Amino acid sequence: MKGYRSWLTGITMCAMLVPLSAVADVNKPLSGSLEAGAAAINVKDDIKQVSEYSTLRTKNGVNPYGKADLSVHQGGVVFDGTVRFMDAVDQDHSANLDYKRIFRTDFSYSVMQHWLDHDKMLYLDAAIPSPSSYTGTAANPLPLTPNNVPAFWYNPIDPANPLTPAYGGASGAALPGYTVQQIGRASVFGEDLTPNAVFSIKRSELTSKSDLTIPQLPNLTFHFGFRNEDRKGMEQSIGMSKCTSCHVTGQSRDVDENTRDITAGVTGKFGLLTLDYSFLDREFRENATPPSRYYDPALSPGAGVIPTYYTGGYVTFDNRILYDYRDGLLRYDETPDSKKESHIIKAKVDLQNSTSVMASYVKSTVDSGKTGEPGNFSFNGSNGITLRTTYDAYGAKLSSKFGKDLTINVRGRSEHLRSDDVGIAFSTVGIPTAVSVPPVSATNNNFVPSADSLVTRYSSLSSDTVTTGIDAVYRLARRTTLRLGYDFQLLDRHDEHLQDTKTHTIKASINTRPGSTVSGRAAVSYKAIDNPYHNPNAALTNITNSTATTVTTGPTYGVSLYDERTSDLSNQPDNSMDGVLSGTWSPSPYYSVTAMYRIKKEENDLDVSSWNQLTQSPALTVWYAPDKKINMTFAYNYMDQTSETAFCQGWYDG
Repeated sequence: MKGYRSWLTGITMCAMLVPLSAVADVNKPLSGSLEAGAAAINVKDDIKQVSEYSTLRTKNGVNPYGKADLSVHQGGVVFDGTVRFMDAVDQDHSANLDYKRIFRTDFSYSVMQHWLDHDKMLYLDAAIPSPSSYTGTAANPLPLTPNNVPAFWYNPIDPANPLTPAYGGASGAALPGYTVQQIGRASVFGEDLTPNAVFSIKRSELTSKSDLTIPQLPNLTFHFGFRNEDRKGMEQSIGMSKCTSCHVTGQSRDVDENTRDITAGVTGKFGLLTLDYSFLDREFRENATPPSRYYDPALSPGAGVIPTYYTGGYVTFDNRILYDYRDGLLRYDETPDSKKESHIIKAKVDLQNSTSVMASYVKSTVDSGKTGEPGNFSFNGSNGITLRTTYDAYGAKLSSKFGKDLTINVRGRSEHLRSDDVGIAFSTVGIPTAVSVPPVSATNNNFVPSADSLVTRYSSLSSDTVTTGIDAVYRLARRTTLRLGYDFQLLDRHDEHLQDTKTHTIKASINTRPGSTVSGRAAVSYKAIDNPYHNPNAALTNITNSTATTVTTGPTYGVSLYDERTSDLSNQPDNSMDGVLSGTWSPSPYYSVTAMYRIKKEENDLDVSSWNQLTQSPALTVWYAPDKKINMTFAYNYMDQTSETAFCQGWYDG
């Protein structure tokens, strides 16, 4: 299976006109400038393909814009302020104040629009035959076979009366307002519930950073910071019902997120030693109501087209269903509130012969407000209240210069990530009893609740990582430098089901400026990855195996069959090569041309298949300033990406 994607990511021209200007002069105590002009954009098809992050305006049309700045330099006080307004969702403002080098503060406020993808999910319908391929009816169902699937004819859900099932009658026609449910084999299909929705996020950010140096303590500088970010808008939410058909649905999800950061710290300089400490307190809140949905009724394919549930009974997949349509609307895709605290300590010692030693320590704790589903399940972390993740890291770097032309850097880092193993308490109240299939035993590693039960879900995040590296910078000639580097990383995952990952990275680059008007850069890197993050037993049951042959026809089919899977799957490369070539020509201070080409090749040789991806991205930028008050930029970017895998399974046997 091959997929091709190409984007024309932008052809943009902007002219800035200055009809009124008072040019800033450092010799004047008060100066400023005013800039006015117009911005225009016209996009056909999908705006996010050329302007995912809007920088001119957020929709087609023309609008005026303005920019102004003011500078005050007097009596040891320096103030600089800038205001730029394009439209309500494209603006930024900043101000800087310096009072006699004792107190310095920076302020900024910005607003931007981010256009998001809308997945129509039409590709999922590749596994669905047309309704005409099924010749049976509700009154006279035919045996289910791969070539005889009821497709979309079964409609059991009436939103007006959700606990009373209904279907479309003998002809199988969908009734108005009913949600379609499909049963039988090859039953994976997608449904875009908001096909005309446009998803985007408006992001606004307010930041402030301040430094205080008390004259009586000249070696110490105190730092204070504040950041407030709001993200509001609407994005797509993907959900799925199982244990009937794999019914994938997409609908809208409101976003109203707020992130608040408070930082404080101090930097001290004591001769050759520099110490720095910083503290972060972060609070994240999601104020929007999470989306909710009805889950499809849980049906067993072997129970016939009209299950006994709709005549007073209930058929499940071996007692492993905690909730379905009868539980009403259930929330999903919920972003929990969280709190984070971090401490960072850095130290640097400057030695003789251009040698320096640096060390750092980071300690961070994140508490998540994630909760369970009342009446179905609940869970607690190790502290009994919230889910907690802790991070500790130690780093060191040695840099030394040998002669005039060679600099060598040696570095190392040790990271320890711990995330709670979650104890999940399942409530079995209301779990129906299987009518046709006995419960699955614990011998095949499947959980079957027979009473209120507690199981442990081990964290896949907990790990230890060690990274070491060395790089050398050598001056080949005047204005030409060569950089060579090597990194090694060992990622030790604590989950016994996941393998450790070893990564070797080799890097090389050369920067040159052969003349006053020409500069160039070439860089290449190669990664060899042993055991990238993947599922080692994700696919391919060997049905010639005696055990697997038995379960394909026995009562535990659908669970035991998956325990026999042998092949791995991943879309992460086990080797990757990345190359960049760029050059700039600047014949004058008012004109420059930059060309760039990047290529990235990724591959993964799996057990019985392979995955590879090739990405190419050329770009061209032309900048021209015919006057000090007018400048123009022309930019062209192109991206082509081809992915190929020898493993494709378009059918899901429900």
